[in-house]
Amino acid sequence: MEAITQAASRKITESQAIFLVWAAPTFGSGRSRLLAKELQMPAPIHLYSTRWKGARTAPLRYVFHGMQTLRLLFQKRPRVVIVQSPPSFAVLFVALYCKITNSRYIIDAHSDAFQRGIWTRPEWLYDRITQNAALTLVTDHFFRTMIDQKGGRAMVLRDPVESAPLSPIQRQEQFSVAVVNTFAPDEPLEAVLEAAAGLPEVRFFVTGKTSRAKPALLQQAPSNVVFTDFLPYEAYYQLLRSSHAVMSLTTRDHTLQCGACEALSLERPIITSNWPLLQEYFCSGTVHVDNTPAGIRQGIEALRWDYNRYEAEVVELRHMRRQEWQKQSVELAELVFPSRA
Repeated sequence: MEAITQAASRKITESQAIFLVWAAPTFGSGRSRLLAKELQMPAPIHLYSTRWKGARTAPLRYVFHGMQTLRLLFQKRPRVVIVQSPPSFAVLFVALYCKITNSRYIIDAHSDAFQRGIWTRPEWLYDRITQNAALTLVTDHFFRTMIDQKGGRAMVLRDPVESAPLSPIQRQEQFSVAVVNTFAPDEPLEAVLEAAAGLPEVRFFVTGKTSRAKPALLQQAPSNVVFTDFLPYEAYYQLLRSSHAVMSLTTRDHTLQCGACEALSLERPIITSNWPLLQEYFCSGTVHVDNTPAGIRQGIEALRWDYNRYEAEVVELRHMRRQEWQKQSVELAELVFPSRA
């Protein structure tokens, strides 16, 4: 029996706690979905707009979501709200509700919440809502120190590892790499494409909405690269599971890679960037590479050369990280729902 189940006598209802995310459920929502599941909470509530997109309409969109948030919270009256950041504006409206109702809020802070100035300004207000939070969940000790220095309370919590048993699936015949990609500025996709050109015997499946990409980038891709465009949840995980390896790269330090965490849950060997956080967490079953065409190409070649070892190691790593999560889940449940533990 899972440790979180032992710590909880019954499932949490929306009148007790809500997990709130200002984003579409298909974009970066794996962590929130699994976290809510592990805490036996209702599925996260996603607030997003298909009408207002882009930076120009952001102020209008955030005001609209803010009003939605307050209406939702005052209707359901939860005693605890877990809110994903970024955007930090979501935390602001949640903090306002909790101030009025004497409720508690917990911030699930992704690395981007600390690394882009738009989410940390004005600093005095950002510091205040951090200090008033019951807890801030972070992915790295570096960010925990930042929260401590602001007078807040933080807990390092890496992405939950999926506990569901894995069904057998047939691998692609040609050696294939699923490249987890969103066309974000910190993803070295040009280097990946250049590396792919030097590995014609390997097939690369690059995820992400192609509408976000520069047309020239799509046109310069070699013939062994397939841009999948947006994939529904099931199709996305099937792609990762059927590939020989999953690549998830970033040019930013202190950034836990969700794609690498998903690969770990699916027991797929991982190719990720050569940062200390990623080296520490993905300590086996993983090739760590420089974000250069040569580094990426050499990493893939090393993985192929000793593939059976990497595949066996990632299975062991999944088991180890799952055990760690089970221990942390008890501590987290006691902090979030002290009367239930």
